[in-house]
Amino acid sequence: MSIRIESLFPDYPNSFVAPPESESFVLYAHHSPTSLEPDISSEVVSIYGGTNASIAIMSPASGMASPQTTGKLSPAIANSPGNWSNALQTVLDRPPAKLPNQLLAGGVMFCAAFATWATVGQIDEVGRAQGRLIPQGETYKVNPVVSGKVANVYVQESQSVKAGQVIAKLDDEIARNRVEWSVQAHTNYEKEQLQIETLIDKTQLEAQTQRAIANAEIRAQDAAIAQVQAKVESQKAAIWQAEDRAATGRMLLNQLQANAAVQQERLSRFEYLVNEGALAREQLFQAQQHLADRQRSVTQQQGDIQQSLTEAKRLRADLHQVFAEFNRLQAERTRKYAEAQDMQLRSQQKVQQLLVQKTQLQAKIQQNQKQLVQAKAELEQLTLKAPANGVISTLNIHKNGDVAQAGQAIAEIAPEGAPLVLTAALPTREAGFVKVGDPVQIKFDAYPYQDYGTLTGKVNSISPDIKSDERLGTVYRVEIALDHSSLTKDRQTIALKAGQTATAEIVTRRRRIVE
Repeated sequence: MSIRIESLFPDYPNSFVAPPESESFVLYAHHSPTSLEPDISSEVVSIYGGTNASIAIMSPASGMASPQTTGKLSPAIANSPGNWSNALQTVLDRPPAKLPNQLLAGGVMFCAAFATWATVGQIDEVGRAQGRLIPQGETYKVNPVVSGKVANVYVQESQSVKAGQVIAKLDDEIARNRVEWSVQAHTNYEKEQLQIETLIDKTQLEAQTQRAIANAEIRAQDAAIAQVQAKVESQKAAIWQAEDRAATGRMLLNQLQANAAVQQERLSRFEYLVNEGALAREQLFQAQQHLADRQRSVTQQQGDIQQSLTEAKRLRADLHQVFAEFNRLQAERTRKYAEAQDMQLRSQQKVQQLLVQKTQLQAKIQQNQKQLVQAKAELEQLTLKAPANGVISTLNIHKNGDVAQAGQAIAEIAPEGAPLVLTAALPTREAGFVKVGDPVQIKFDAYPYQDYGTLTGKVNSISPDIKSDERLGTVYRVEIALDHSSLTKDRQTIALKAGQTATAEIVTRRRRIVE
């Protein structure tokens, strides 16, 4: 470590070299022998102030310290002020600096105060939601179904209204003309319909008489056809039975033939065993008897099958004759029916023409009826009425001639006595700790909170599922109850209104600052 101290010894260029392993340092001073007092030219001086130092005085020529000048000064010399230069004496007499100690003490006190504040102090965590004021229970909106000019306005904002009370009327001249035209057309159509119905009744009476005669003849023919048809069904059933017996016989024949084949094979084995002497001839005889029985059964079954097939063939021949009779009766019935139809043709043609006219007229009547109902409905829709008892909270039309657009509310009615609540959209990212009952600070967009302050409230309800918002993304709908329904500034009370927008800061929890 090297320290420049020219300021301490301005008359002598000096340098201190302090070895790191000792608390003392040696001062090597280059000087002129004539500039020092004789009594201290070869003495070693110790500088007190917390550090011991040995001073070696070197001649400029040698550059080395004289061994005779190195050592401890005597107390008398060390404590003598006259032995020091003025600059060194000034440094030694200077009092200890207070600023570092004060800065250190201030830093310690600041850290202690900050730690205490961070440990004891608390801050609020809030979730922010944006919304607007509505009467609790939502407002009733009065929307025109069709667009039109306003003819009359019968209410004002803040006016109380009853259910069914007329709010406004739109221009209804065109709608009234349409209703009158439809009513007159309906009267004319009904007169024409009555005339056609009278002519139809007369023509139909004549046709009914001719039809009754033809129907009697046709019914007699139908009875004969029914008898033949019953016989046809009986013949078919007999044929099905004969064919069924033949089919059953074939199945039984197949079984008998299979059994006979088995018996034949068994008989062959018995003959071999008898020839070898391994089986009694009596058993061979029994096997031959069983085979003969099976063969007789096969022959008998073949005869039964042939008999059933013959019976079925005979029944089919009879059925052809019955079908011929059936076809004859059907042809005769068709002929008589054609004759009856020919007699009724003229009357029926006339009736059909009248019925067509009546149908066309009825279609016109129905169409006109729909137009009349629609015209009356449109006329009724031009009279806008209050859907429920309440107070006009918003009125969007104020004078005759204003244009009301279909689907756009011309007025909003708040239920009587309904308190205002704030319905707000709370982004899902801020809804983690929000619960019913949380305190809320409400800032209104129309009334800066720096001037008007804020309102307090609490969370009334939270929607169970998320909703989609075009601006905020996915949100929860939160309803917030207000502790007060007005703001105060300069002793002036400002009542809040439905529709005003605000930002709600929901206090979700309090935590220490250090956390």
